[in-house]
Amino acid sequence: MSEEFYQKALDDILVANKLSQEYGNVYIFNKTIYIIAQNKIYLGQYEDANKELLICLQFFKDNLHTETSLGKNYQMYYIYSLMSLIDSNTKLGKFKENETLLKEAFDYLKENKLNQYIPYFISSEGTNAYYSKNYDTAISKLSEAIQLYNDQWQHNTEVFYLGLSYWHTGKKKLAVKYLEEIDKYYTKTKKLDPQFRSAYEILIKYYNSVGDTEKQLEYINKLMVLDRSYEKNYKYLYGRIVKEYDTKKLVSEKNRIESTLKNQRIIFVVLVVFLLFVFLFFGFRIQKEKQNYKKRFEEIIAQQNKVNTTEEKLIPASPDYKQKFNYDFYNKISGLNPIFVENILKQLELFENENKFLDSQVSQKSLSEELGTNSTYFSKIINTYKGKNFAVYISDLRLDYIIDHLKNDVKYINMDVKELARIAGFSSTENFSDNFRRKFDLKPSVFIKMMKDKL
Repeated sequence: MSEEFYQKALDDILVANKLSQEYGNVYIFNKTIYIIAQNKIYLGQYEDANKELLICLQFFKDNLHTETSLGKNYQMYYIYSLMSLIDSNTKLGKFKENETLLKEAFDYLKENKLNQYIPYFISSEGTNAYYSKNYDTAISKLSEAIQLYNDQWQHNTEVFYLGLSYWHTGKKKLAVKYLEEIDKYYTKTKKLDPQFRSAYEILIKYYNSVGDTEKQLEYINKLMVLDRSYEKNYKYLYGRIVKEYDTKKLVSEKNRIESTLKNQRIIFVVLVVFLLFVFLFFGFRIQKEKQNYKKRFEEIIAQQNKVNTTEEKLIPASPDYKQKFNYDFYNKISGLNPIFVENILKQLELFENENKFLDSQVSQKSLSEELGTNSTYFSKIINTYKGKNFAVYISDLRLDYIIDHLKNDVKYINMDVKELARIAGFSSTENFSDNFRRKFDLKPSVFIKMMKDKL
């Protein structure tokens, strides 16, 4: 719901609730109860939301066997109501009740093959673990949920609670990385769910502890802007938010920092010059190594972008290709019919496009038989037209596949090397790592870390 229309939207929902009750439309009535409960959760009224959700959950559950029709989806709102009830229970500390509800959710989803909803309930397990102060379980569940999601949403809730969990386990630098993702989202959209407000309080604490007053001041200013927005648009909510930094304290802290920065400018400049000298003197080798890693990383990314273009050049791309057979191109291997060679290459192109190289059981013998040739002829075609032997050809396809997914799908970045090796079809983690270093002159773990840093 848009912030600027929050009150009007809520008023409309209440009108719909009243009318549906008057006209006896029980589906719309319970649907509005669900939406009202969402508003109450958003406002921090978890006890009231809990009561509403119990009502609509029971209704949608009782009607699960009712056939879905236009404008009525009992199954979807049953799942949504169950998810929201678990969320409100978590905030109220009803962890035992959630054990039963989570089992009900997973059993129903598996029975009805609704796998797309499973990550959301795994996330609920993670949030439940966080409020139970079981931070290691929270990190495990929330990370698993992020890996399993297959949609376009931001999933800030998982990122936020991962940051809080790492903060409570003492991994503050890692926590800050996650919480700064919340700040990036706010900077981009200028909107932020009030439940994420404490991210800024932690960022202020962290940069105060490390002495970075510039960053501390930046986040104080952002938090003050957020609080003014909450106060303007959500007066009730603003009074409910648990804050460690009230407005007066923030203003006082801001004035103190600005005064300190003003008085210390000369000392700061001298200190920066000195530290710069020390950095240049002692950090040259480390910096050089980092630059080499960065250069290699960028080369890999650039090389990956050229893969398709390079492969296209192996087969003529003239407009008349379909009408005119390029005899010279397919006549590079003595003793092999050019038409036969063309047929094998076209089948190889289909093999690559369908990602059949991910099959860990694929071999030169099995693939040559599948393409209708023998291993000797097939080997000659691979060496001539792919510029490498079969083992390297398959390994390079798998590596390019993994690099492409590491670039474009964040859940792959959160996987370990063993899981990536399995997905790509390598026989072992060692085989995957050896081929990765052979092709890219970089360890896969180093590449993944640099991808994470790039986010």
